Amino acid sequence: MSTIYRELTKIKGLIEELGFTISYPYDDLLFVDSNAFLIQFDDSKKDSFFAFFNESMNDAVVADLVEKMKGLALAKKLEIKSKGRFQMKQKEGSDEELELEFIS
Repeated sequence: MSTIYRELTKIKGLIEELGFTISYPYDDLLFVDSNAFLIQFDDSKKDSFFAFFNESMNDAVVADLVEKMKGLALAKKLEIKSKGRFQMKQKEGSDEELELEFIS
């Protein structure tokens, strides 16, 4: 079993420059404080990431955020690809667990 090292420094800086903070890192996902979007590491390529946006966000807001992300990513020599939307909901039968669904 091999361990994957995922560097957090550059992407954390980008997220903070956008005005957000990382609320929870989990495996290859980074959740931000407002759940506006989440970042997934692209383990096939160094300094490459996927962005998923909350399904409840307005399309114009998402487009603006994508533009800002791409500009900051370019300056930091990162690659961010918009991969679609996501939704989180309470897991049936559990008060503590959430389900995450990606919508492409």
